[in-house]
Amino acid sequence: MSRKPFSVSTINVILGLVFIALIGIRTISTPEIWTHLAQGRMNAPISYLEAADSVNTTHLYDKVVYALWNIGGEAGGPSILIIFNVICLLATFILLLQVSKKWGGELSQGFALLISGQLIFQSLDVGPQTMMMLFIALFIYLFSTVKKTAVLFAVAIPLQILWTNTHGSFLFGPFIAALAAIQAGQMAKGSNRKNQQTPQAGVLAGLAVALLAATLINPYLAKLHSQVFANIARPYPIYWSSLFREYFQTPARDPLIFLVLILGAGGLITLKKRLPVMLTTLAIIGAFLVVRSMQTAQLFAVLAFPFMVLSFTAVGEYLTGSFTTLLGKREKLLAPGVQAVFVLLVILAIIPVVNNCAYVNYGSASKFGFGVQEELYPSGAEAIIDNPAFPAKAINLAADGGYLAWKYNRKVFIDYRPGRYDIKLLENLNAMLGGNTEAYDAIYEANRPEAIIINTLSPSSAQGIVTLLSRRIWKLAYFDGTTAILLLNKEEFAPLLTDKNIQAAGLAKLEAARAAYAAKLDKGCRAGNPAELIGSGKIFLALNRPAESKAIFALLLQGNNKIPGAWIGLGNSQLLLKEYDAAVATLETATGQVPDNLFAWASYATACKYAGKTNEQQRAVEKVKHLVAQNKTKEPETPTPKAEPETNEPVNKTLQDITIPE
Repeated sequence: MSRKPFSVSTINVILGLVFIALIGIRTISTPEIWTHLAQGRMNAPISYLEAADSVNTTHLYDKVVYALWNIGGEAGGPSILIIFNVICLLATFILLLQVSKKWGGELSQGFALLISGQLIFQSLDVGPQTMMMLFIALFIYLFSTVKKTAVLFAVAIPLQILWTNTHGSFLFGPFIAALAAIQAGQMAKGSNRKNQQTPQAGVLAGLAVALLAATLINPYLAKLHSQVFANIARPYPIYWSSLFREYFQTPARDPLIFLVLILGAGGLITLKKRLPVMLTTLAIIGAFLVVRSMQTAQLFAVLAFPFMVLSFTAVGEYLTGSFTTLLGKREKLLAPGVQAVFVLLVILAIIPVVNNCAYVNYGSASKFGFGVQEELYPSGAEAIIDNPAFPAKAINLAADGGYLAWKYNRKVFIDYRPGRYDIKLLENLNAMLGGNTEAYDAIYEANRPEAIIINTLSPSSAQGIVTLLSRRIWKLAYFDGTTAILLLNKEEFAPLLTDKNIQAAGLAKLEAARAAYAAKLDKGCRAGNPAELIGSGKIFLALNRPAESKAIFALLLQGNNKIPGAWIGLGNSQLLLKEYDAAVATLETATGQVPDNLFAWASYATACKYAGKTNEQQRAVEKVKHLVAQNKTKEPETPTPKAEPETNEPVNKTLQDITIPE
């Protein structure tokens, strides 16, 4: 029995797969994992806004995740989930490599793996999206390589049933089969004789219909399809990448997307073979989706991967021919030179992943390694939430919904599942946090909450807390940096509002996080992005506690001086402390980092006014007017302190003793 010898070029594929595996070995930070765990345990609605017969589009995945978590327990459960996620990820790309080897060699495959890993890096986390990628890859593999009709039917239909009960993307199954039927019909027209070993178009069309019928094999029948379409039509609320990514002002578009699209266009121009209908159509759909939103990067990577390999090969062959003519006798150096460049690129891509700098720079809450970032959620609030006096009906933001259901086994207000909550409700909730009185009245009248749990990492959380406290009927009962809990100022809640142990527990957690981050500053990127400091800095600033916010923002910038939100926060803290010259310098740095940020320029204009820098103030005011006119108002997640720094009177009337050491 002969074996295929190990080729030097095979190292390209191995390096690419190593990179894919390494980007998957990251701590879990997505808030959605808690929803899946809670649904896997309860097998029932987790929100009191849901109907009793609501549809769970990931019910099988939830059960798998819950079982794996229980195998490892609280300590080992996250690691098992991460390993499972990496296995699914690797299986996805190994299947795609088998499909794409017809269209390109190992070097093209290696480049495609490297680019795919870079594209999905921001959005990758433990979740059913990886299962979506695996199922799509399985179907692409089946309809690209399997020639026996009986095998196709025997494998595809059970896989379709599993897919339907795992993730809402299951309609891609029948669609891929339909594309395969169209491709078979096209090939039959271009051939003088029928290839008896290849399934015919009619057979594949029949299989597509059978797969569509198989999607009805689920606990909800056609209601599942209705929920999937609702998720597409109403995709809010949306979580992507990190709870505090806006704080870092990361680009909305990855330049790699445009590189891939250019390569794809180059492949179309230089390719001399007939294009495969199925792979080309899937790549076009993926490109359309990812251009509209980077949130579909994982979908794009799996749909476009074979076409990426094809494009790399076509463009590479064209360039090789051109360089061969130019290089003459030195042409033999071209192949090893390209090989060396690829290896260098992989190494340069791996280093920032394993040393954690990639996570820090992208504003991710995850870190390289195993575990779960539980501090992002109300993980230390047991003393108040588990107290019998804590009200049963509380409003929470989407970020905390799944965790509250899982950790505290209680019905929640909302979570991050799309297509499930009334759009007007979500709009009112966001508007309420922004200070809208009508939205607050609508929320309060419809729900009559007695507690509000706010994740401080969410957009507008700082303004929301100030708005609620200004109504005087709400009191801040608990704060730990990432979680703020407000209670109605009623006699029945007085024991919770005045319990010094509850208040001390939250502040102790915050101080521990501050001390831990300060101790890790000499370790560079390994210190990560401290969620408690990011959340607490803007809250302290919004509550007019500039001394505390200044200390926090300064510490954040010691660890990473490329955080626009921290520069803006530090500048406004200095402004409120009447350190005008320092505020000018700080906010000038902020405007340099985010030149199209309205709040940075408005704050800079105010600082220049009080520092007596008339010319700079005028220039800043003109920039503000220009940005308003251009509607370029996207800002890092930062609080909005008073524009005029006449007073430092604290808004908070409950936790007067909050202090953070310098």
